[in-house]
Amino acid sequence: MKRKIFKFSLFLLLCANLGYAKLEIIVKSMPDWGPISDADVEYLCQEIVDRFEEHLRPENEINASVNVSRSHKGFSRFTWDIDDPHVEYKIDIQLREGNLKIAIADFSWFICALGHEFTHLMQHDQKSVHYSEITNQNLWFREAIAEMACVWAFKSMADAWINDVRFGPGVATPGGIALWSENFDNWANWYQGLFSYHGTAEEWLAEHQENMRSNYNQEVSAGLGFKLLPVFEENPEAWNAVRKMPVTNTEKMDRYMQVWYDAVDIQDRQYVEAIAEIMGITVTSKVTPPILASTGIDADVNNDGYVDLYDVMIVRSAMQNSTSYDTDLNNDGVTDEVDLHIVKSIAMQAIAAAAPRKRKVNLTTWGSMKMR
Repeated sequence: MKRKIFKFSLFLLLCANLGYAKLEIIVKSMPDWGPISDADVEYLCQEIVDRFEEHLRPENEINASVNVSRSHKGFSRFTWDIDDPHVEYKIDIQLREGNLKIAIADFSWFICALGHEFTHLMQHDQKSVHYSEITNQNLWFREAIAEMACVWAFKSMADAWINDVRFGPGVATPGGIALWSENFDNWANWYQGLFSYHGTAEEWLAEHQENMRSNYNQEVSAGLGFKLLPVFEENPEAWNAVRKMPVTNTEKMDRYMQVWYDAVDIQDRQYVEAIAEIMGITVTSKVTPPILASTGIDADVNNDGYVDLYDVMIVRSAMQNSTSYDTDLNNDGVTDEVDLHIVKSIAMQAIAAAAPRKRKVNLTTWGSMKMR
């Protein structure tokens, strides 16, 4: 039976009508992309990142400009863009040796590389954390999630491109046309099989975690990442939790997962709990009783009797723009991230208190089989 996860319909309804700035992809041509035009590369980039972003709630969408270019370094990477003051991030894409004159229909390595690096952008897009502060002891775990994202991106693209005809119906092969869906599914299966780990995720941690903290190996980390894939396949909303992955935490996984669990929004804790459970780790809830507008801190900014997403948006806006509302919730003389955290926490607690009680998330039988 397919796992069902309660969705906060009130929260999503409120989000649907609120506008957020969008991710901007800027394709660079130095060096150029061979026979592919910049417009086609941009289309492909947008198609890939849309597969992730369509599952992000508005407050987790990425408000940034990203330069995408072919790699000068011989490997793909995500970095801050220090060369362009108008662009925050940069993704360099390596084309494999045999694909330096990449054919218009051969997108597989590109999807894999961009899916991986865009996952790092989702992990690292935290304005209060500079790239130099990101710690390396748990780089392997962030890479494990990014490697898993390659397979997830292939499968998502297979579904999305069933009717896409911009580049024709599929890939030309000696045996005829391989449809996009078939081609991307085959790549997903091949890539997952390339680095699979045959034990459990708990056994992987016991065997590899200590060494990986100082001697990271991408292929080894992928073996763990693929075991987490069922969580994201069955619940793509879990990408919201990836937006809150700790990037400065140096703890081992038994503590790291608890820090991550505490950092995510209430409705995303079930996904972190499921990931932790796969690795044999238990995380515990520290949720406090709900604080409504009538008690405790007065976070009802617009005085409508509720603390909800409208109040969150007003405080977020007031951090950069003037407003007639009193948004200094902690009375320290400024509206900042602390006030935003306060109103967001209270709003999420109020929504959770009003929602039916969720049953614990369990992986499906099929999901469990795929992890073995």
